[in-house]
Amino acid sequence: MEKGDTVFFHPLLFHGSGPNITNGFRKAISCHYASNNCHFIDVTGTTQENIAKEIEQMAMRKGIPASFKDVWIYRQRLIQGAPGSLQG
Repeated sequence: MEKGDTVFFHPLLFHGSGPNITNGFRKAISCHYASNNCHFIDVTGTTQENIAKEIEQMAMRKGIPASFKDVWIYRQRLIQGAPGSLQG
């Protein structure tokens, strides 16, 4: 890859890169597609529960007592199309 190139990976593909040997830092953007009729799924008891707890702890460290669902709804953005169930 050349400086400024972009690559997209399937979300289930394990991927990585070597160490960053520059004085700069790497930038990453995570994009997810969801139809406008999607809904929040409770992750309690699933492999995603630890991530939900970590996100809730991060919010709490910033002084924001919020559930994982609250953070998810707050952080999502409608890019194009009709508002769905998560837009309120």
